[in-house]
Amino acid sequence: MEALLTLPGVGRKTANLVLILAHASMENICVDTHVHRIANRMGWVKTRTPEQTEHALYRATARRWWPIINLYLVTWGQNVCRPVYPLCPRCVLADICPKIGVTRVGKTVKAEGRR
Repeated sequence: MEALLTLPGVGRKTANLVLILAHASMENICVDTHVHRIANRMGWVKTRTPEQTEHALYRATARRWWPIINLYLVTWGQNVCRPVYPLCPRCVLADICPKIGVTRVGKTVKAEGRR
């Protein structure tokens, strides 16, 4: 981690991603804006920055999930739990999600009749 952070343009997110993907590390969590947003929205952490979220997730989640949290939450954040107008009506976690910070939700478009 320390050596990667000395490279120009490499921050914690990129360093963690390199350690997970290139070195098969099971000790890192890659936190981007999606992971940061969803972890706070779900109430797993209460943080202001992705770096704070990374450190809080080490304490709040089981170690076995660390290297794959990013994979799941980025995909979820791009398609369902979007930054603006999350699609809560089509979310399978809607009943248990505290929706922290969510003030408006998006409309779900029915697939029938759409191309």
